[in-house]
Amino acid sequence: MLEIIPAIDLLNQKVVRLTQGDYNRVDHYDYQPQELAKLYEEAGATRIHIVDLNGAKEGELVNLEVIKKIRAAVSCKIELGGGIRNKESVAQLLGIGIDYIILGSLLVKNTDLALEIIDAYPGKIIAGIDAKDDNVAVEGWLEASSFSVASLIDRLEDKDIASIIYTDIARDGMMTGPNLDSLKKVVKMTKIPLIASGGISCLADLRAVKDIASFGIEGCIVGKAILSNAIELKDLFN
Repeated sequence: MLEIIPAIDLLNQKVVRLTQGDYNRVDHYDYQPQELAKLYEEAGATRIHIVDLNGAKEGELVNLEVIKKIRAAVSCKIELGGGIRNKESVAQLLGIGIDYIILGSLLVKNTDLALEIIDAYPGKIIAGIDAKDDNVAVEGWLEASSFSVASLIDRLEDKDIASIIYTDIARDGMMTGPNLDSLKKVVKMTKIPLIASGGISCLADLRAVKDIASFGIEGCIVGKAILSNAIELKDLFN
């Protein structure tokens, strides 16, 4: 069963979407973040994906007060990433009721610390792997690393992490469909459950991901397609 995970991206306390992770290509939406989260939950969402885009760029949590409002507004699970670079931030977020913490840049910038956090919070950490071609991008996708996707997954393989979110940056926000070939390739690299992210533009795209879910894909993140009304919320969870 593929879990559909609607997304809320936060920039300066507002709901936005970036195109291909570019902070100069921002779409703004007229929703209060906590109200959008409630709409998602009422439509049937069992989990919501939140990214602090300011945090991802600046390396520390920025939109914490908004995140607290979202947590208070819904009872479904929340996974959160962006700017989480130390144990204190992880403990703080878990303490306010965030269910899963997404580590991205830290996995590359300070792998030892990231692995320590994973060991300290078994089953609570999601690895966020944002790919440009076959390499991992960091710092809010502003910087390409020398880490390959395969080498990073290899470091995680024996760790007790909840899942891997795999984002194809070239597809993210482009509404051109997911990169199914890349998803199939990454699924074969690991026994860790995969969450697909990037490119979903219509219900047919979701069906395409569902068709390969049995290979090890447990969830699919949907963002811009909802906010642009390309997919109606009433149809998303049916």
